[in-house]
Amino acid sequence: MGPWVILLAYLTSAIGVFVGVTSVRKVRTAGSDRVRRFWLVVACLVLGGVGVWLAQFLPMAGFAVENSVVRYDLVTIVFSMLLALVTVFMALLIASPSDGSSSRTEPAALVLGAGLAAVPYVIMWSVRTQGEVSFNLIFVGAGVLVAFVTAAGLMWLVQHADTWPKRLVGGVLGGAAVVVVHFLAAASIRVTPDATVPAPAGIEVFAILFPLFVAGLLMLVVPIVAVLLAPDRVAAQLEREADEWNAETFRTPTR
Repeated sequence: MGPWVILLAYLTSAIGVFVGVTSVRKVRTAGSDRVRRFWLVVACLVLGGVGVWLAQFLPMAGFAVENSVVRYDLVTIVFSMLLALVTVFMALLIASPSDGSSSRTEPAALVLGAGLAAVPYVIMWSVRTQGEVSFNLIFVGAGVLVAFVTAAGLMWLVQHADTWPKRLVGGVLGGAAVVVVHFLAAASIRVTPDATVPAPAGIEVFAILFPLFVAGLLMLVVPIVAVLLAPDRVAAQLEREADEWNAETFRTPTR
């Protein structure tokens, strides 16, 4: 369908990573457990649902097999989405513990890497074609390697991206890495068409892609609006301390 599909997938992932990491940083500075849970759920939906899953499913709009009808199994697609959300949620819990203990970046990266590596193959598993499907193990290995490297980079951002420029660069690089993982998985597929096989049952890609893309855009609106409306906790604390210092200074008589 042209390079616009790749560009759209990349922009979706880059924005999802940027907003997701920003949401995770809000988890670390939350003033209460309720606020922390809110930002944790938001980060999971944005980073896992948009930055990972939606960005990896979008390129399927351009996936085709010559001499074969392509359909998708809805149950498997839903499973791939849940897999992305659950692994991201578990990784964020490990990386940002609520009990005050030190963060565990390495285990979190392993959990997230496993999810990043598995999601595109579960998406491919949902594909129904008229033919026999096999995989090139070289591309599979490359995709798994890039997935774990990407996961390590994302967990580094969660821990250290304390400024907007760092998150912006992280979104640019992280979005590219997520899309590369998908295309390595797609490149590993080999389909041998068989005209004697009947047309597969299932749904067409746009029947589910369009509503989920709209849902993904709406999910991005929530943290963006919340970040704009809610003052930063650290900045608010500094402002309160400055006001108290000024008040104390003016109350103290000079000699």
